[in-house]
Amino acid sequence: MTDTGEETENTPEVEETTVRRPLRGVVVTVALIVGVLLILGIIAGTVGWVRFIHVAPVEGPGAYVDIRPGDSVTAVSERVFALGMTSSPQALRWYWRLRHGGSLREGRYVLEGIGDMEALYQLLTSGSPLTVRVTFPEGYTVHQMAVRLQEQAGITADDFLKAAMDNQGKLLEGHLFPDTYEFLYAGNAAEVVARMLNRFADVIPSDWVTQAVKRGLTGDQLITVASIIEREAKYDADRPLVASVIFNRLAEGMLLQMDATLEYVLPSHDGFYTYEELKYDSPYNTYLYPGLPPTPICNPGLASLNAAAHAPASTYYYFLAKPDGHCVFARTFAEHTRNMRLYLSGGS
Repeated sequence: MTDTGEETENTPEVEETTVRRPLRGVVVTVALIVGVLLILGIIAGTVGWVRFIHVAPVEGPGAYVDIRPGDSVTAVSERVFALGMTSSPQALRWYWRLRHGGSLREGRYVLEGIGDMEALYQLLTSGSPLTVRVTFPEGYTVHQMAVRLQEQAGITADDFLKAAMDNQGKLLEGHLFPDTYEFLYAGNAAEVVARMLNRFADVIPSDWVTQAVKRGLTGDQLITVASIIEREAKYDADRPLVASVIFNRLAEGMLLQMDATLEYVLPSHDGFYTYEELKYDSPYNTYLYPGLPPTPICNPGLASLNAAAHAPASTYYYFLAKPDGHCVFARTFAEHTRNMRLYLSGGS
């Protein structure tokens, strides 16, 4: 019986040992797998982060990004991805959120030398955007200014034309002073217009309104006179007498008959019009309609503004631009006809 009892007691011990060993092996295996997975996860995360913050440098004339008024970080993020700089269209946007970035600042940002996401972020938050110098010649119309601005400063012509309107939806023709300005490339068109309006206010003669009233004109009508002077006279020395001709004809109720006003709406042929074209029906055609045209026809420079404000008294009612650009003046139509025969037939 003793032997039988010992055998009975030893049998469970053998079975218990057999069950525990496999369980320990499973736990160890699971722990190893989990450890390996954690390591792989850390490695993948590290690789992903490095890839996320990496920026592929771009070089050459296309190494820039434009930020326009109203642009979102998402839009800019997609632009730098399109340049091949970032790993994802949303990479910059995610980094921007991680850094709690603020608002974008418009302008063109040169991307050469940018090699990581932090450098790109710093450029767009605190870097200096590109600026350009743009010169608007005297006598440019608002539309001509819009084209030049688009070509040289990356501000679309449409944006500029929308900004260059008054509260009644009329172009600010005549009020945008032609000068050399420094602007943000791809900047805000409204800020450009404000700069030009402020410059006009700085240079316009201080007695402008007084001089307009003396001639029975509004300030805007006197600007229209200055704009005609600008387009009719090539040289500053001629501008005061051209102004006197305009005022003399207005005072006598004569048609101005200025080619420059018609040219605002109908291009000429090397400065000349056919007889039929002179009948073109437009309030800017001063061969048909008396008085001044409804608006200025260009943006005059300072010499033309001064000539309009301080025109000398004269007895001239006609003038003609000679082939060399200088003007010759006449008191009567007979004198004017003689000048046309003399100077438009090869004289000097």
